[in-house]
Amino acid sequence: MFSSLRKRILIITLAVIALALVINATVSYLTVESHDRQQVAEQLGSIASGNAMAIEEWVAARTSMVEAARTPVQGDAPVTALIQLAESGGFLSTYLGKPDGSLTTSDGWVPPDDYDPRQRGWYLAATEQDATIVSPPYVDANSGRVVVTFATPVRRGGRLHGVIGGDVVIDKLIGQVNGIQPTPSSFAFLSRGGETLIAHPDAELTLEPLVRISEALTPAAVARLGDTRNDWLSVIVGGERKRLSVTPIAGTDWHLGVALDEAEATAGMQAILESSLMTLVIIIAITALLLGLWLKRTFAGLERARDALEDIASGEGDLTRRLPEQGRDEVAQIAAAFNRFVAKMHDVLLDVRDSSESVRIAATEIADGGQDLSRRTENAASSLQQTSASMEEITSTVEHTAESSRQANGLSESASQIARRGGEAVGQVVDTMQGIRDSAAQISEIVTVMDGIAFQTNLLALNASVEAARAGEQGRGFAVVAGEVRKLASRSAEAAKQIKGLIDTSSARTEEGAAQVRAAGETMEEIVQSVTRVTDVLGEITAATGEQSDGIGQVNVAVSELDRMTQQNAALVEESTTAAEQLKDQADRLAEAVAGFTLRERTSDAAHGEQPRLVERDGQSQPRPRLDYA
Repeated sequence: MFSSLRKRILIITLAVIALALVINATVSYLTVESHDRQQVAEQLGSIASGNAMAIEEWVAARTSMVEAARTPVQGDAPVTALIQLAESGGFLSTYLGKPDGSLTTSDGWVPPDDYDPRQRGWYLAATEQDATIVSPPYVDANSGRVVVTFATPVRRGGRLHGVIGGDVVIDKLIGQVNGIQPTPSSFAFLSRGGETLIAHPDAELTLEPLVRISEALTPAAVARLGDTRNDWLSVIVGGERKRLSVTPIAGTDWHLGVALDEAEATAGMQAILESSLMTLVIIIAITALLLGLWLKRTFAGLERARDALEDIASGEGDLTRRLPEQGRDEVAQIAAAFNRFVAKMHDVLLDVRDSSESVRIAATEIADGGQDLSRRTENAASSLQQTSASMEEITSTVEHTAESSRQANGLSESASQIARRGGEAVGQVVDTMQGIRDSAAQISEIVTVMDGIAFQTNLLALNASVEAARAGEQGRGFAVVAGEVRKLASRSAEAAKQIKGLIDTSSARTEEGAAQVRAAGETMEEIVQSVTRVTDVLGEITAATGEQSDGIGQVNVAVSELDRMTQQNAALVEESTTAAEQLKDQADRLAEAVAGFTLRERTSDAAHGEQPRLVERDGQSQPRPRLDYA
């Protein structure tokens, strides 16, 4: 998956962008969350303070009314004052308890005989505190409703005249507290002393311990929250987390608590987080699309370079192909470098192709020349065999002449006939010697041709060595073959020189024999003219015939040696031909390897034809010789 450079760049870039967006979203979220927490705390405190202020005003109004009734109840019509207090303050009933244990009520309620107001909680609390008090909520025995009692002491001349009390139904207050609902799942409650619930949305919890709501709502925790403004406590209520703010109610020991649902309070933050994640996904998707398209276009040059290199590496590369060089970036630089590399390889392979073609042509010429030389060597060997047979005939003729000369010494009476026969024999000897001289001349020409062949073979081997050196590693086999050919050519040239020396010696002696035969012919003519000199002439013929026999024996030895050298030359020519065939095969393999690449043709060669390659010879550049044995 990550083998592609484009994919790695795309993934790394997307990872960096995603990381940056996540970090930015995290910082933004934390910043907004901090402000949101502060804002929620302020909002929560504001809600609690506002509603607490309303409750405080309600309590203060009842307290003021009760305290305002102190003077009227001291007059002659305390009942009227109590009735006015009850009606104006919305009290369920008002009453006045006196130190003598009597009780006056606004509604005419007559207490039982055992009822003593001085023992009631409201009376005791008001007298002990000597101030207006608000009693704990309780259920009124007559109405069955939750009420609280406001009580204030009445003094006259410094002495206690009585205690005014008024029962107030707190249903509306409870409804007001239950109506505090900042969010659908939030609620408010009213407690006394951080211990007892006065108001709660769940009516069954009224007058129940505060810890019924949450174990964390201890008196100490409620007191701490009440002493700190805009502070809140995270509590679990009914399995849901709430943010609790508590505000004390002035003039009472009540506390108004507002429990804000944390999930609903942080809904905006959750929305911000979700929108940030959605924005992250959208930005990543758009970035991946745009960056992918840009990288695809940018890396198209690299992909073309890769495809071109794979094409070349597969052995079917087109070296005439060039990559477009657009722009000045690294991809354009790679394309330019690739074009320069391919151009250089193209020129090198052109040279290799031309060199392999030249080697192939030279090897073909060497092979053809070797085959022609082999045929000519075989012909020379056949001529040498014929020459050997002729020399045997000459030897037989000379022996016969010697025998005739010996018989001529004893048969002088038939000298004339023998002289004629001798003249005929001498004529034949002259013709034979002339044939020997012609054969020797032909052998000399053949040896000259062999020497030229050896020289041209050596020169071709030298050219093959030069071409093999240019071919480099591929031409090492050619260089070895060319060295062996040069050695064989040198040996052939040396043998040809030896053969030529022997043939020159044989020619000289044959010339000498021919001269002697001519002299013998002249002698035979003299014998015909003068029989009396037959004996002397025959003696000279016998001596000359002996020398001829020795010379012919040497010629036979030289011809045998020439035949052996010719056979060796034929074997060397076969080896040279085989080496040339191998060189041709190697040249064909090199040409086949180069043919695996597509190359353009040389314009100069197409327009002007191939120029002959030059080789160094005797310190000067000369055209490479071409073999032609036709």
